[in-house]
Amino acid sequence: MAENQAFESEIGRISGVLKTMHEALRPPAAMLAQADRDLVIPDAAQLAATEERLRAELPGWWEIEASVARLVAGLATEIGVRKAEFDSREQPTRLEKPIGYISKAAMRRRLEARWRRSRPLHHLAELLGRIDLLTGLVRAERDTLLSERRACESQLAAFIDHRPKIMGILRSEIGGGMTRVEAARHIGRCVGVFQAFVDVLNGRVGSGNVCLHKLMTDTEDLLIHYQAISEILGLHGDENLDPDVFPNLAAGMGRFSSGMLTVHGLDLRRDRADRAFIERFPPEAAEEKAAEEETAEVRPAKIGLRLPAIPRLKFLRS
Repeated sequence: MAENQAFESEIGRISGVLKTMHEALRPPAAMLAQADRDLVIPDAAQLAATEERLRAELPGWWEIEASVARLVAGLATEIGVRKAEFDSREQPTRLEKPIGYISKAAMRRRLEARWRRSRPLHHLAELLGRIDLLTGLVRAERDTLLSERRACESQLAAFIDHRPKIMGILRSEIGGGMTRVEAARHIGRCVGVFQAFVDVLNGRVGSGNVCLHKLMTDTEDLLIHYQAISEILGLHGDENLDPDVFPNLAAGMGRFSSGMLTVHGLDLRRDRADRAFIERFPPEAAEEKAAEEETAEVRPAKIGLRLPAIPRLKFLRS
């Protein structure tokens, strides 16, 4: 419960920062739209102010992207922890080992009972809820920025097409009576500032895509693990996940519910998603890698006792 509250609190903080950041995007977007629509050319002071605003806001954008990436990496780490717990389910405690000297069957029953009491499916469902919440936040932000980027790219292209008219305006008395060279230089600066703004939007859209790709592959990994445990425990009905509870994971949940979620190709898709995440967010990816290695170090070795084996899964049934 505490972990969920902390996670939701961080989601709320990020949402608040993103709203403020959207406000910061409005002035340059409005200036570009007006330049395209009305051929109102920003002067040197306006361009300088916009350049300074973009430079000043870049660290904040990078930091909020890093905050999102840390949540994405943290969820991947938790999935790894749950899978490690599953792998270590056959490891007896110090109290269970003496029982094994007397009766391996009795120790086996205690191992199975303890593992069932650990509520593995409940923990996975909670983790899936956090993934759903983060996916909704990232997708909404990505879609908003994508729409803004498309509009700005179109406006910038139109502004460039209007260059002859803009040249005439700048060389007229209304535009300050610039020479041809001065007008060309000013138009070039306008294009440069507008392009820098579009590049910022494009970069943030790219970051959203990388995070979404990793979240989707991690979701598939978690759902396959969930299904495997369900089949081992022989649980059905109320233990199955309700897709309506996870609206932001509709694609994966749909395949899960219809029995079409498959392990085929998952390793390749996950490897691609992880490599893209490492390239985009090196520090956060390094933290995830360190956590994975720490989990591997503490994972207990097998002792020869085996619970019912996971069925060979081609298509998982819900």
